[in-house]
Amino acid sequence: MDFQVEIEKLDYHHYLPLFFDGLCEMQFPYEFFARQGIHDMLEHGGNKILPVIPQLIIPIKNALNLRNRQVICITLKVLQHLVVSADMVGEALVPYYRQILPILNIFKNKNGE
Repeated sequence: MDFQVEIEKLDYHHYLPLFFDGLCEMQFPYEFFARQGIHDMLEHGGNKILPVIPQLIIPIKNALNLRNRQVICITLKVLQHLVVSADMVGEALVPYYRQILPILNIFKNKNGE
């Protein structure tokens, strides 16, 4: 049996936060599947992404709180993709800056160490 579904038809409220939870994974293949799932869904999500933003904050915060350099770099790349994935996503993240930015502040001076 073949159970393939087009990405556009997936339930973004269910699957996108699930993949974002995988940002904390550091073991192959789990970290790969999480990242690939995120990027694929952001690439094809369009207007389905914006309503899910509030559900993504805790997984993003959890990933950053690991304070693992590799996880932080991956999470920042995911955030970059998230912001350009649909209209108004960047603006939708503004109310959550207080939860996300303090962890980044800790690492801002560690670039190049």
